[in-house]
Amino acid sequence: MKKLLLGVLAVTPILFGQTQTFTYTYSQLPIPVYPDNWDSVAVATIFVPRSILVTKVTASVQVQYNGVGDLNVYMWSPSGTRIKLLERNCGSLQNIDTIFDDAGPSRYSDFCPAEAARGPYRGNEPLSNVNNENAFGYWRLGVENNGSDSRTGMLSGFSITITGTTVGTPTIGPNTIVSLSTLRDGTVAPGDQVAILGANLGPVGGVRADATTALPTTLSGSSVTFDGTPAPIFFTSDRLVVVQAPTNLVAGATTQIQVRAASGSSLTIPKPVVAVKPGVLTHEAAGVGQAKATNENGTQNGSTSVNSSAQGAAPGSIVAVYATGLGALNPAIAQGTPAPASPLSMLTAPITATIGGRAAQVTYAGAAPGLIGTYQVNVMVPELTPRGDVALVLRVDGNPSQDGVTILIR
Repeated sequence: MKKLLLGVLAVTPILFGQTQTFTYTYSQLPIPVYPDNWDSVAVATIFVPRSILVTKVTASVQVQYNGVGDLNVYMWSPSGTRIKLLERNCGSLQNIDTIFDDAGPSRYSDFCPAEAARGPYRGNEPLSNVNNENAFGYWRLGVENNGSDSRTGMLSGFSITITGTTVGTPTIGPNTIVSLSTLRDGTVAPGDQVAILGANLGPVGGVRADATTALPTTLSGSSVTFDGTPAPIFFTSDRLVVVQAPTNLVAGATTQIQVRAASGSSLTIPKPVVAVKPGVLTHEAAGVGQAKATNENGTQNGSTSVNSSAQGAAPGSIVAVYATGLGALNPAIAQGTPAPASPLSMLTAPITATIGGRAAQVTYAGAAPGLIGTYQVNVMVPELTPRGDVALVLRVDGNPSQDGVTILIR
């Protein structure tokens, strides 16, 4: 199983049933606000990893733009509730730098402060519209230029302060069920390794199942059901559960996913099912960088950790690449069980590969012997492939694996 380094899931004490206040801040690069005719919205996203029943939320917003009256500024909760903070208000005002708070003495759109860091002010719609929702998940701030085809700006700052009562039952969100290899959400493929991020999902310390034998469907009191049936489980903790999606999921259908733990059950989250969702396993938790791959001489390809030496593959040699979500196998393997070394289970869907942008011959594609829910794809490195870290892409039935994956060529 791939090692996850999910910094947003650092364990912190939670006092269930008590009112607490937390602040979360967008900390990545500023986001451009493009001209109106680009039909683009600048969106800053904040992940809240706590299960909190909201009683109050405030938002700090900083936008650099000359002519605030061109802009729509909206905020969305993880449940999808949209709050209009500004909607083409304040005319030629330069920049937004304030806190939106329902306790503000006036609406921002009425006062239109020219000074930085004035406030708090109320938005056009009350932030209390999200009260009694669960704060867990992705909060988004969107800034749209809806008035000028020539002016541009920058969404430079966004933070939220949430007050509420912590909730002890398992909590997951619509965007926190992802493929283990890629951290992509949206869909589920039969037999894929699925990571579910949340709160109160299992024991604080974390428990790993023995993956050399058949996986259990309940681990330390935690289980994950697809349409009511428990799935094989690799790992459980309070903030992360990893399972193998059932191999009998039907492409085109929608599956209902729920986490159950000693403290109760989460909401049921619907996910569309697709036949394949290719993902290459990597040494970085974000699903990019050095692929998990083995050179023809048995050494690990590339640097496998920050202090390991690098081993490259020669052009003309074969590299074994490990992946998930590649679809049906023949003969089929019982879900949650290690793949046998004999007979080998072969991939049924067509597969191709490129290395460094060059077509690469696939000499084997099927289950990785001894592993659960993991595929092995043997790929021949094309002649004349340049030295260094080069891009690797697998395509299964035309569906590509994630961008940003590399192997090392010597």
